[in-house]
Amino acid sequence: MYPVLVKIGSFELASYGLMTALAYMTAAWYLYKRLHYVKLDKDTFWNIIFIAFVSAVLGAKLLYLIVSWQEMGATFAQRLSNAVKDIRYGFVFFGGAVTAIAALLIYLRKKKLPVLKTADFLIVALPIGHAIGRIGCFLAGCCFGKPTSLPWGIAFTDPHSLVARQYLDVPLHPTQLYEVLANIILFFILQHYYKKPHKDGAVLALYVIGYSVIRFGIEFFRGDFRGEYILGLSPSQFISLAAILMMLAVMRFLKKDMACQTKKR
Repeated sequence: MYPVLVKIGSFELASYGLMTALAYMTAAWYLYKRLHYVKLDKDTFWNIIFIAFVSAVLGAKLLYLIVSWQEMGATFAQRLSNAVKDIRYGFVFFGGAVTAIAALLIYLRKKKLPVLKTADFLIVALPIGHAIGRIGCFLAGCCFGKPTSLPWGIAFTDPHSLVARQYLDVPLHPTQLYEVLANIILFFILQHYYKKPHKDGAVLALYVIGYSVIRFGIEFFRGDFRGEYILGLSPSQFISLAAILMMLAVMRFLKKDMACQTKKR
């Protein structure tokens, strides 16, 4: 694809970085236009966006290093060198999601804001930002799929792309685009659900379930290194399963609680 969009002398505009920035800007713009839903002041809102960005990047990079550490070299020095060689790439979304949610929960409690209600508001924008970010993955060639003979298989030909060398010019599952489409669908589902009567925390739980299902399925088509498999499942699939089970229990509890409150009225 196009890992570098513009190159002038030594300056390079990487497609992945541009799309990541656009993803955060789009999600922030979507939420900014709807601040009246939760009555957030602008300073607090931009603090939330900053905390989410920094914690997500750090968490996504940390989980990538944990999962891929053994594959990054034969010695500690080699692994450390490879880890910092190109800091722009190598992230695991689940790591970023967990650390961002944790950091925001701490901040919201500190500000004495309604944690679950605010989280429901914020989470609606995440899938649309994630979808745009995955376009960056597609352009850069990271998060690539396994070889396929299906008619929509896509071959990456640019030697600077992040596709494994043995997969250059080989039709692959466009797993990045699978995730783009799935996240767009999830965005509209969350947007619709948010507008309906619901218990605080239900939209957040629905997002976790929805994305976990998406990730669990797409992992079967990924061709890049997925970490050490256990019982045929990748680390991300185990995280997905745990998240689905946990959030299904949360959704059941919230549904019962809402039914009890309705009866009392």
